[in-house]
Amino acid sequence: MSIFHSVVIKLQALDEGVYDFYPGQKVHSFFLNLISKSDPKMAKSLHDEKKEKPFTVSSFLGLNVDEPIHIRKHSFYFIRITMLNDEILDSMIASILEKNALRQELKIGNIPYKMIEIFFDKEYSKWAAHASAQELFLSSSSSNLIKLRFHTPTLFRSGDEHNRYPTPVKVFTSLLRKFNKFSEFKIEQQIEEQFNEISILEKKTTSKRVIFKDFYLEGFIGDVTFKVPDHNQRLLKIVNVLADFAFFAGVGYKTTMGLGQIERLPIE
Repeated sequence: MSIFHSVVIKLQALDEGVYDFYPGQKVHSFFLNLISKSDPKMAKSLHDEKKEKPFTVSSFLGLNVDEPIHIRKHSFYFIRITMLNDEILDSMIASILEKNALRQELKIGNIPYKMIEIFFDKEYSKWAAHASAQELFLSSSSSNLIKLRFHTPTLFRSGDEHNRYPTPVKVFTSLLRKFNKFSEFKIEQQIEEQFNEISILEKKTTSKRVIFKDFYLEGFIGDVTFKVPDHNQRLLKIVNVLADFAFFAGVGYKTTMGLGQIERLPIE
């Protein structure tokens, strides 16, 4: 059974320092290094995969992504990792328990940290959760209005072009592709042709640029409310499932470095 996981890791900085550029790339390396402690072959496979990858990472939760981040010694920081299968979670847990990662100095970039706690459920962090594909189908609503909050810059890449607008087709095609790759429940690919029936009812977004070490990317952040036609019950169901899945999968380009982090909001 496909289980999707989102875990939050609480870290304590062992020294001070500054990330002059967006640290998502460094968190990405931190995660792969953690996996490699217990399963080097898996870490290499995750690194080398060219298409949809079964994980995402965040930057430091709650801190701005478009300005230098000043880390203070002994202060606590949080990062989030999502995993779209149990094998990756098992490998991460093995690193923490069997390889004593909790007792080791772990670096994100050049700054050392100590791992303090790991949160697996919403009871401890709104960014921590787990759900099976079957549970998403059973628990998803049938609302024709779907509100998504794009917490970190989101963009879509096609060849050498970057699309910085939250079109329904781009958003839900990105989610459909990932869902079908990592879930044992497959959604018929033809549904993609119906995504152009979805409209944007309300959009409150702004542009946001993130500076990587050797380049920058610009995407959008903010809230978007999508409207699905009432008469198309199958499309309604699938879009609701994908909207819930977005929490684990992220949307668009470079989700494995913290872009495209999504939260579904209730309709007021």
